[in-house]
Amino acid sequence: MVMKNNYPVTSVLLSINLSVYIVLSIIAWNGIEINDFVKAYVGFDSQAFHGKYWKHVTGIFVHIEFIHILGNLLAILAFGTLSERYFGKRNYILIYIISGVLAQTYDHAVFCGVDLLIDVNYCDVGPGNSVFGASGSAWGMKGALLVYSIANMKDLLSSSIRSKLLYAPPISICIIGSLMSHGLFKENLVDVLWGFGPDTYGLMEHVHGGAFIIGIIFGLLIITKRLYKTWGT
Repeated sequence: MVMKNNYPVTSVLLSINLSVYIVLSIIAWNGIEINDFVKAYVGFDSQAFHGKYWKHVTGIFVHIEFIHILGNLLAILAFGTLSERYFGKRNYILIYIISGVLAQTYDHAVFCGVDLLIDVNYCDVGPGNSVFGASGSAWGMKGALLVYSIANMKDLLSSSIRSKLLYAPPISICIIGSLMSHGLFKENLVDVLWGFGPDTYGLMEHVHGGAFIIGIIFGLLIITKRLYKTWGT
């Protein structure tokens, strides 16, 4: 109840992702090949540009493995609550959806180029030729929160202990958590920062790097807008 009252958007996003996972699990238990089902109906692929436009959005809520949904639910819980607190509901929703959608589009564009828009059968990337999961949205939140943390560094360093505890989570989670979660001890630092490490549970590596950059852009826009309002008053 506390979670629902204080972070309603995060609660809804967690519920949607979990509900979709449960439905897909039931479908799999009934003998349907889940990868084929995801590719045909909900996973993001080149079909999203050729009639199945809903796939631009549905893919960011799809998970078919327990470890995949568990990791992303924890990411949404950690980064989502912070994003909802610091950016507000509207900006948070925009970061979540746009980061996820544009990141998976960027991933396909890297492999397919303009042919992605020309031939529905051209692009052959991802498990079952589709990309899915909330990792892109989570990395978008990381990027935005990192910008927010840097912009408020002065407040963090000069504030009381109580305020330090308020601002510390975005910095510690976004910097340490982001690096470690993407294999800091397995890949070099450049690969980790850009998201070009090993493929992770069905999401192509470019999704992470693309979403992180998109999140940074969102963070800059939000901070700039707030500074403009402050200066305007």
